[in-house]
Amino acid sequence: MNARGPTHGSLTANPLLVGAVLILLGGVALILSYNANRGLPFVPTYRFSVDVPDAAEITKGDDVRISGSRVGQVLGATAMEPSGGRPPFARLQVALDANQPPLPLDSLTRIRPRSVLGSKFLELTRGRSHKVVPPNGVLPLRQALHAVEIDEAFNVFDRETSHGLQGTINGLGNTLAGRGNSLNDAVVSTRRLLPPLQRLLRLLVDPRTDLSGFVRGAAAASHALAPQARALGSLFDHTARTLAAVEAAGGALGQSIDELAPTETVAIRALETTGPVLSDAASIMRALRPAASLLPGTSRNLADAVEVGTPVLGRVPALADQLGGTLGALDRLSRDTSSPRAVQELIQTVTYLKPTLRFLNPAQIDCNVLAVFLRNAQSAVSEGDSAGSWFNFLPIVNANQMLQSNAPSSDLHLNYYPNENGRECEAGNEPYRDGQRIGNPPGAQADSTVHTSAPPKARERARDAGLLEPTPGGNP
Repeated sequence: MNARGPTHGSLTANPLLVGAVLILLGGVALILSYNANRGLPFVPTYRFSVDVPDAAEITKGDDVRISGSRVGQVLGATAMEPSGGRPPFARLQVALDANQPPLPLDSLTRIRPRSVLGSKFLELTRGRSHKVVPPNGVLPLRQALHAVEIDEAFNVFDRETSHGLQGTINGLGNTLAGRGNSLNDAVVSTRRLLPPLQRLLRLLVDPRTDLSGFVRGAAAASHALAPQARALGSLFDHTARTLAAVEAAGGALGQSIDELAPTETVAIRALETTGPVLSDAASIMRALRPAASLLPGTSRNLADAVEVGTPVLGRVPALADQLGGTLGALDRLSRDTSSPRAVQELIQTVTYLKPTLRFLNPAQIDCNVLAVFLRNAQSAVSEGDSAGSWFNFLPIVNANQMLQSNAPSSDLHLNYYPNENGRECEAGNEPYRDGQRIGNPPGAQADSTVHTSAPPKARERARDAGLLEPTPGGNP
């Protein structure tokens, strides 16, 4: 015991040794405090990475919290370059305490402010997935939530917004100034309103009300009316004009409404009286319905007849005067016993003449055959002497045609059945060509002919007989 006493006293009494030990302990504490942001040495941790859209000025050593409790710290932040159409983002290296269970893969992350001085922390919200983030794994970017920063919130109040708020507050102050009694009345009215409002709200939240179905129906109706928004706007504009006109009418609309009931009574009595008439009219219309389909064509034909017959009406008086005698003669003819036989023979004659008239009609209308023939016949016998007239002729000396032969002449031209119609008038228009030409010449001939005029005084006699209209300023 006595041998050890001086040794122990010598260790504590040596100031150099004590100072060295203190310096060593201080260095160890300094090293531990410097590396505290990276975790204490020899302490196991659960490390992984978290991808966020923006690091939001989070720094190394900031807390990692779950439900407000600190469970780890941020070891660092790395900026990631954009790639494959993905925008740039930040990747945070995180270390959780070893006593924390593995983090589910559907957990959410958010960077939130810890104080108004700008410090931040990483908030983790555990998910329910059975898959977990492995050690040194990455929680994907889609699990990060956006957080509104305080400076971003204050940036909403820019100069224009501040001026607007100032104007609103000033207007509200001017509105409320001197209206204390009105505010008190409004509070009292609100107190009275609350019980009915509560009943209304209970009615709305009742499942039997089906408020959600009403909202869906209103949404469907709004979606259906969206394409007709412009037409509805025009309808509202016109409705505003109508209401303005009603307002301008004043008491006239009220008087009309007051008189509506007596007018309805009179109308009911009138309808009771006119009921049988309407029934008969309906029967008449049903009977006329088959003829209604013929009315459009008949009306068009009647219009054409009126249009054509209107100019003829000017001649009706003179025709009516002559028609009396004609009808009288027709009456006497009908009373004659020989008339039926004569009419039958006349019908038979007309029947026989139809083919001839069918042939002569185009020849006369288009080629003036009869008038030209009569004119030429008259001129052929118009010349002569005191003993009488004779036919002019031009002798043609042709031995082949003057002497008898068993074959026609080689230069004979004979068209015994010329074409006389609207396409050609061959008589008198046949060309002369060498050789024998018998029958219709080839090709279409001219469709023109000689236009004849009436003999002298023939028109005057026709006017005297009433066959032609009188000349202007002349005698009929």
